[in-house]
Amino acid sequence: MAEYGIHHATSSGSNPSIFEVIGQENLVSALRSAFRHVFKILAENNPEKFGLLHKYFDEGYTVVDSVFQFIHLRLKGGLFPETFYGLKRIPDPRNPNVSKQKVMTWVFFAVVFPYVQSQMERLYKDIREEHSQGSFNYKDFKRRLALLYLKFYPLYNFMWEMVVLSYYVAFALKKTSFHSPLMHLTSSTLTHLTAFDLSDDAWKEYIPENQQKKLITTLWNCMNIFVGGVTLTISVGAFITQFIHWWYNRQSGVTSFAPLPIPPPPQKWSTDNGIDVCPLCKKKRTNDTALSSSGFVFCYPCIFHFVQDNQKCPVTGYKSSLNQLVKLYHSDEF
Repeated sequence: MAEYGIHHATSSGSNPSIFEVIGQENLVSALRSAFRHVFKILAENNPEKFGLLHKYFDEGYTVVDSVFQFIHLRLKGGLFPETFYGLKRIPDPRNPNVSKQKVMTWVFFAVVFPYVQSQMERLYKDIREEHSQGSFNYKDFKRRLALLYLKFYPLYNFMWEMVVLSYYVAFALKKTSFHSPLMHLTSSTLTHLTAFDLSDDAWKEYIPENQQKKLITTLWNCMNIFVGGVTLTISVGAFITQFIHWWYNRQSGVTSFAPLPIPPPPQKWSTDNGIDVCPLCKKKRTNDTALSSSGFVFCYPCIFHFVQDNQKCPVTGYKSSLNQLVKLYHSDEF
């Protein structure tokens, strides 16, 4: 349904715009986030059945998406996000002269490589969190590797983002036909789908005559119907999601004049406690962290776990969230 949208009303064989390129790449992360949210809800409501699927969502999604994108390349001439925006790859992966190794390389850079990058980012966040909490229990060589990774990953991420940005700028200025370093690495470019490519039977023209057996043709026809069903489902699902999002914002945007509930009075704070004592553990603070909803300062591990479990300030009772934790740094730490 979406492939017949107005954004495809361009001449066949023309190069895509930078907006189409960025749009199809953003669709990849949007789909992954949407499916992750669905599995999160399923796991919260039925942890026995869906808890394991949610825990290993990234790995399972990567495997399923790799198979789906491989089939989509062979049937439609491009990855799903690309054909969704009316684009296909050159050379056309449906052509029998394009090897399976070439198609698998495209799938690796489109699906597996982003997964590896996401795992690198997750590892960096975990190590940084442990280091900031003072629970950095790595020893000897492993500790040195972890500390090196804390310094290496931000530099790598910065350099990668700058390379991607430079390719976007060069592509927008028509200085290169490659919109990303990965496309340049595989010597692949994008072009618009033609009217023939949009027909339901376009894939049949690419089956070699020696392979046009009834069983093989039926199998590919079933996969083509499946791919079309997925496209239609995502198109309708995206519309419904946007409608629900608009409706929810419309309902929540109604101004309420009811007064906010008055929180209970703060607990009495003993003057015998020193200014560097944590109100929770009653010991000298470590990793000083202020709770912006009340202004009190705690140890980071103490206040993090308390707010995570109770969603309020332990001293005042004011409603609080983890986003209101503010790390404090002293001049001697720099």
